[in-house]
Amino acid sequence: MGTHIVTRRDFFKKLSIQQVNEEDPTDPLFEKYSRKTLGPRVYKNEFVQFNGEELARENELRVGNVTSGLAAYTGTWGEREAIHLLRRTGFGFKKSQVDTLVAAGSANAAANLVLTVNPTAPAPPTVWYTNLLADANGLAYGADWTNNPSPYVSAVLDGTQQTCDYYRMQGLSAWLYEQAVNQDISIKEKMTWFWYHFIPIDFEAISNSSNARIGQNGSRIYYSYMKMFRDAAVGNFKTLIRNVALHPSMMFYLNNQANTAASPDENFARELMELFTLGKDPLTQYTQADVVAAAQVLTGWRVQNLSTATPSTAFVSSVHKTGNKQFSAFFNNTVISNPTPANLANGAVEFDALLDMIFTKQQVISEYICRRLYRYFVYYDIDANIETNVIVPLAQLFVASNWDIMPVLNKLFKSQHFYDMANRGVYIKTPLDFTIGAIKAFNLNYNVSAPTNYEAQTKVGIYFNQGIGLQMEQAMGSIPNVSGWNAFYQTPAFHQYWINTNTIQKRFGFLQNAFNGFNLTYNTLTTRIQVDVIAYVQQFSNATIVNPNLLIEKCILYLLPVDLSQAQKDTIKLQTLLYQQTTDAYWTGAWNNYFLNPTNASFKAIVTDRLKNLLYTLVQLAEHQLM
Repeated sequence: MGTHIVTRRDFFKKLSIQQVNEEDPTDPLFEKYSRKTLGPRVYKNEFVQFNGEELARENELRVGNVTSGLAAYTGTWGEREAIHLLRRTGFGFKKSQVDTLVAAGSANAAANLVLTVNPTAPAPPTVWYTNLLADANGLAYGADWTNNPSPYVSAVLDGTQQTCDYYRMQGLSAWLYEQAVNQDISIKEKMTWFWYHFIPIDFEAISNSSNARIGQNGSRIYYSYMKMFRDAAVGNFKTLIRNVALHPSMMFYLNNQANTAASPDENFARELMELFTLGKDPLTQYTQADVVAAAQVLTGWRVQNLSTATPSTAFVSSVHKTGNKQFSAFFNNTVISNPTPANLANGAVEFDALLDMIFTKQQVISEYICRRLYRYFVYYDIDANIETNVIVPLAQLFVASNWDIMPVLNKLFKSQHFYDMANRGVYIKTPLDFTIGAIKAFNLNYNVSAPTNYEAQTKVGIYFNQGIGLQMEQAMGSIPNVSGWNAFYQTPAFHQYWINTNTIQKRFGFLQNAFNGFNLTYNTLTTRIQVDVIAYVQQFSNATIVNPNLLIEKCILYLLPVDLSQAQKDTIKLQTLLYQQTTDAYWTGAWNNYFLNPTNASFKAIVTDRLKNLLYTLVQLAEHQLM
C-alpha cells in the first residue's frame, strides 16, 4: 500500500525509534519534524513509517472539511477530552488536574472550572541577589521589591557592570515562569501570556533604551505591566487597551514618551491600530493620515515619578498638539479636538475620544481578536468554514458582551469545534508548553527544597526561562519584536516557526538531560532534575502498571495527544517493557518482583531501565511535540 501525502503533518511520515546520528549533515531531527508543505486543512487517511513498515493510523482517519461550530459539545467525556482542554488552556498538566476535570463529568462543567480564575495575587518576586550586589535601598534578603524604587547602584561582576534593577528584572522573569509552573487548574496563566504575546514589551529593550532613568527602575514597571494582564486575564478588552496605552512600560517601549507637538511620534499610534485593535485583515482600511492624526491625539502623555514608589503616566499640556485631528472615511471623517481652555489640561478628553472612535469598528476589531484567540488556543488555519462557523459568531458575541472576553472563551471551550478530532494533536507545542509541560508531567524538581533560599529558587527559574527557553526561542519577558512571537501570527508557517535545526536539537537535549538527570547547585543548595520513572507510572493503578498493554495505553494517553496503531504499540512493548522477550509475563513478573520488594536494588534497576526506555521512547516520537 502506498504512502499517502500528508499535507498537514508531513513530519509524521518518519517515526522510527532510533538514536540521533549527530554526524549526519542532513540533520535527521529537522527532517523528521519540519513540515515540508504548508497549506489549508486537508484530511486524509494517514500512513506512517515505523521501523521501516507502513502502518495505518487507525484512530486518526480525518476526511473532509471541518464543519463543526459553536454548538455545545455533548460527546464522550473522559481523560482524553480533559487532557485536551488542559493542554490548550494551561502550560501542561498534572494527573491530579486530569482527575479533577474528569470528575466534573462534562465539557461544560470542566470548562467552568478552567474559567474560574482566582483573583488572589501570588506572593510577589523578592530580593534574591544580595550575595551578588547589596540592594540599593538596603532591602533585606527575601523582601518584596515591587514597590521600592532603586537608586542607581552598580558593581562589576564577572566583567560586566550590573545593577540591582538588572537582578530584579532577572528575578521577575524567573518569577513569571514559576507562576506558570505552579499554576492551578485555571486558564489564568495561559491568558496572561496570550495578552503578553499580543500586546508585548521586551524588558531588556526598554532597560537598554536611551532613557537613563529606566535602567534603575524598569523592573518595577515591568512587574506592574504583567500584573495588569494577570488581573485582567479574563476581563474587558477595551478597558485593558486603555490601561496598556498609558502604562509606563508601553510608553517607553513604543516611544509615546517622546511624542511631542513639535515632533509627533507615530510608533504607538500605528501599533494601536495595526496590532492591538484593528489588525491588518481585509476590512481594515485605516490610512497613514489616520496614524498621523492619532499620534497627534496621543501627544503630551508622560511617565512621571519613575524613581519614586508611585510611577505613573500623566498629561502634560505644554507638549500636546492642539487643534483639530482629522480622520479618514474609514472612521466616518471624524474630527477629534479639545477646544476649550479647561479641556486643554485634560488629555483624557481626546484620548478617550480616539479609543471610542476606534472601537466603533466593531466587526473589524471583534473578528481580528477572535482570530488571534483561535490561533493561540485552537489552530493556525482559518478557512471559510471556520470563519463562518466559529470566528464570526464568536466576534458577534464579543461585541454583544461589551468587549468582555470571558463569554467568548466560555463559548469556545464548550464547543463541538474545540473538541473536534481535527483540532487535537495538531498544534506544535511552544517552548513554554514543552518545558513547563515536562516539568509538570514528570514532577521535576522545579521548587527547591528550602523555600527561603530565594537565590537558589530564582536561579532555577533563570536556568529554565533563559538558559533553556531562549535556546528554544521563547522566554518570558523577551520578545523578538512588537508583533510578538512569529508562531502566532506569521504566515504561512505560523507554529512551524518553533521547529528549526537548532530548536529541535535543544528540545531533545532537554528531554535527554531530564531522563539522565543533572544537578543545579546555587547558593549551596543542590536541586536534582531527573525524571523518576517509577513515580511516574505509579500515578496509575497497580492493575494498569502490571499489564504492559494497559500501561503503554495509559502512557500514550498522557504523553501523546493522539493514539498510535496497535502495531506500533506492540513494537514499543517488545523493545522496551519486554526487552525483546515474547510474552507479557516478562514485564508482569519484573514489576511484581519490584512491587513486593521495593528495596531490592536489582529488582528496582530492572523496572527502572525498562520504564525509562518506554517513556523516553514515547517522548522521542513526533507526536510528543504536538498538543
